[in-house]
Amino acid sequence: MEKIAVIGFENTDAVRKRYAGKAELFFDVPCESNAEKYAYSAVFLNSGTEKTVIKKWLGNEHLRLAANEKALFEEMDFFLGIPEPLEIERKFLIEKPVESELQNHDLCDYVDIAQAYINRNGERFRVRKRGKDGDFIYIKTEKIKLTEMKRIEKESRITEAEYLNCIQGEKVLSKRRWLLLYNGKCFELDIFPFWADRALLEIELKSETENFELPPFLHVIKEVTQDKTFRNSVLAKLYGITQK
Repeated sequence: MEKIAVIGFENTDAVRKRYAGKAELFFDVPCESNAEKYAYSAVFLNSGTEKTVIKKWLGNEHLRLAANEKALFEEMDFFLGIPEPLEIERKFLIEKPVESELQNHDLCDYVDIAQAYINRNGERFRVRKRGKDGDFIYIKTEKIKLTEMKRIEKESRITEAEYLNCIQGEKVLSKRRWLLLYNGKCFELDIFPFWADRALLEIELKSETENFELPPFLHVIKEVTQDKTFRNSVLAKLYGITQK
């Protein structure tokens, strides 16, 4: 069962009732360390929450802001796969930003990621190591493509030992992911060690027609949502380091 933190909403009884048996819920819990941040599969914050509190949660793998209870339920339903577990994202090739300048933004933080794409015994999935400063989580993800923008996605936590076993003999792709909150949306900016002048920017959406505004201080080269050459699985084949 997913472990979820909900921050800044008054009607906790309504949330408990709606998601009874669907998730393990924790309300207004503090976050003072990476370990606490990574302990939750997702965190949903009232968009009116103080920036200092939101900043502490940046780096959680599924952080979302919601302005009211209706928006909260929409975000939580989508995360929990109600009615089905979807991933809908758009991806952009951008000019590589200066990382020290990213740190100057109020709501921006990073995690380090290493991931491999496994195809064994009829199974296809991704395993990922995610975190920083010695605190990491390990995730197994299975995806079924519906369109270039939309996929069915199923995630589960795995142990470090399971992750290490999976990546033996596989090419591992490493990157630094900056989590940037802008205009109420969470953008994921991936910087790779093999590109000197480029980076990738992604945003996860609840529908293929959802509106959003790109951060104006980032310089977009082109949208690559439909371009298979910019998939992480392709980059892993080209630039990944084989694990022995």
